Amino acid sequence: MNFIRSVIPKDSIIEQLLLVVLIILLVKLLNIAIRKILERASKRGFDRAAIPLISDLSKYALYVIGLLLCLNIMGVNTNGLLAMIGAASLAVGLALKDTLSNVAAGILLLFLKPFCAGDYIECGTIKGKISGIGMFNTTFETMDGLYVSAPNSSLWGAPIVNYSRNLTRRLDLTVGVAYKESLDRVLRILREMVAREARFLKIPVPQFFVSELADNSVNITIWVWVNTYEYHMLDRLYREIIKNTLDEYNIEIPFPQRVVHMAKEDEAPADPAPKQDEVNELDNPDSELMQIVNGRKKPNGDEDHFMKDLV
Repeated sequence: MNFIRSVIPKDSIIEQLLLVVLIILLVKLLNIAIRKILERASKRGFDRAAIPLISDLSKYALYVIGLLLCLNIMGVNTNGLLAMIGAASLAVGLALKDTLSNVAAGILLLFLKPFCAGDYIECGTIKGKISGIGMFNTTFETMDGLYVSAPNSSLWGAPIVNYSRNLTRRLDLTVGVAYKESLDRVLRILREMVAREARFLKIPVPQFFVSELADNSVNITIWVWVNTYEYHMLDRLYREIIKNTLDEYNIEIPFPQRVVHMAKEDEAPADPAPKQDEVNELDNPDSELMQIVNGRKKPNGDEDHFMKDLV
């Protein structure tokens, strides 16, 4: 110890620099240790989506504490620095209110847990699988493999639909049949088809009903409950199975039809009706037209043309 003091005098600049380096190394080691703890916790069931947020919060907190300790070691009056930071916090908060709202929203999402890593959610116009919740944003992966980053405040301030939270989900299947088909026969065939599928849950009981009398078809809807992880697979599969089943029993699935009447191009147009004033002249025996008809007056050009039309 005396040898160390002989090399490094107490309160010397060398001692201060060594302590600063030691604090920096300690902060880095603590950050690494926190990441390791979070990784082990995720393997034991801890929500992976919360790991980025917790890691960022702990990292920045350790940086702030390490900075204050280093300044204190170097002889800087940290009390005055803290007072100055407190006075400037209001202006900083107003300038960064949107950013700070993302941090607050991320903390609320972390504790209330409306979704977890791997959940497929819909929030506003965003749809995708949750990858992680960061300090400022939440990341998604869409069904077609796109990366989406959304501010935490946009998620917290809008309704969230979580398609993965519940273990079961209702599958709606609709098919249209022709009006000439017997509904009793069609419903019996569909019930037999559903009864053969073991992946459809028995409780709640499947339901079959006429959902719409459309212009070209009678639409029949089937409600069955399935496990959430099998929903999309069964939805795609049974659209094909329903078509093949109805074809097997010769049940017509109509398609929209429209009747169009076409006029012939060489068809002569109808003769125009006489004008109202010409009809009135025919009803008046003393009119100039009736005098021409009775031979009491010689017609001019226009009247002669009208006489030919009457003939």
